[in-house]
Amino acid sequence: MEKINVFDYIEKACAVLDNNLVGFTHAAAKLTEYLNNTFGDSDATVGVTSRIKTRDSLKEKILRNNLYKEYPAERLVYEMHDIIGVRIECRFLKDERYLYNAIREVFKTDVGGGYYSPENKKAVKLKLDTLQPEKQKNGFEIYRIDGNVIYAGESYNFELQIKSLVNSFWSEIEHKLVYKNIRFNADSLMKDMLNSIYENLTSIDHQLNLIFERSTGNAVKDQQSQLKKMLVVALNEVYTAIVKSSTDITVSITEYSEAIVTYLLTASSYAQRASGESLTHMIKSAVGSDGDEDENSLNYSDLFFRLMEWMRSIDYRTICIGEKIDVTFDMPHGIQRDVADIFLTNINEDFYLNTFFHIFFSLERGNDKQDFADYIRYYCNRILNGKTQEQIYRTLAALTEVPAHKLPLEQTLMQLEATANEN
Repeated sequence: MEKINVFDYIEKACAVLDNNLVGFTHAAAKLTEYLNNTFGDSDATVGVTSRIKTRDSLKEKILRNNLYKEYPAERLVYEMHDIIGVRIECRFLKDERYLYNAIREVFKTDVGGGYYSPENKKAVKLKLDTLQPEKQKNGFEIYRIDGNVIYAGESYNFELQIKSLVNSFWSEIEHKLVYKNIRFNADSLMKDMLNSIYENLTSIDHQLNLIFERSTGNAVKDQQSQLKKMLVVALNEVYTAIVKSSTDITVSITEYSEAIVTYLLTASSYAQRASGESLTHMIKSAVGSDGDEDENSLNYSDLFFRLMEWMRSIDYRTICIGEKIDVTFDMPHGIQRDVADIFLTNINEDFYLNTFFHIFFSLERGNDKQDFADYIRYYCNRILNGKTQEQIYRTLAALTEVPAHKLPLEQTLMQLEATANEN
């Protein structure tokens, strides 16, 4: 059966993008290099990145916005305002306004049509006659500026965004949970939950700002506690929404978020690879042997940003809450095998334990088998390390009595540690 004309239009537009991808890529790279050289040295700037729309994104946008009714297929990619996307990423929400003002200071030569260029760089221009930040459909504000760059004689449109790490993280979450998730049902409850996520992230931004500005005045242990609390809030808010969108049931997973954050800060394979040591070890290294605390030896906002970047990279569409987990543990029979069998027996029988490992596997970077083995080693080390054989037997006996939904909780681990220490 013959398809309607729009599909022929889509294929022609995608072919134009494919045939000119080198030009778009070079233009984006030169633009990114210029912006990084101009604004990258600012203390507020975290980095400058760019992307070209993919074929799939282009197809979706053509249909979603009826673009096939507005432009010839041969010119579409050159007419779209955001075929190239550039982002200046900054630390805090307040830094967005600072960088926007810095841009206006540089792009102040009027070149007509509401566009402005740097005095010595007429090939790059930004449309600065519109009110910023813009109001999005979701009600939140964003610094989003249309631009144009001339490269090798060709004109390329681009969209420049200025985003704090909190806003970058939020937009990725919203994009993956709503925009890219055709199963998502945006009912009023889910909208309220997504708004709650954003509100909590803005609160986290404020707390991070306080920590960042107070290089002295907070004890290291207090900053560590604040860092942990902020991570729990961010992780809990995001995954509560995912559980809701997958099951249409609202449940509390706060205790499981706390357990996962404890693992992330002490034993995560990601943290180990990123820094060569656990985050907790890094924190402890800031405390001298005489008890004095060097609060300048750690940047807690950077630790949090690193973990937020990590969470932002996750493809939340692949997290299938409620589906069975197929994972094995190949270690020969022994203590770790016994502990693993307790988890494996219940992993697809208990909703909360199953949900815990879906979240855990989405956050870790190995395959599920490797990550499960890492977790079992961590678990055994927590409850059995340094204990006598008798204490180990007593602890394993206590472990078999723990309800499945309580197995991963921090409170359970602490109780089992205490059991192992009993005489």
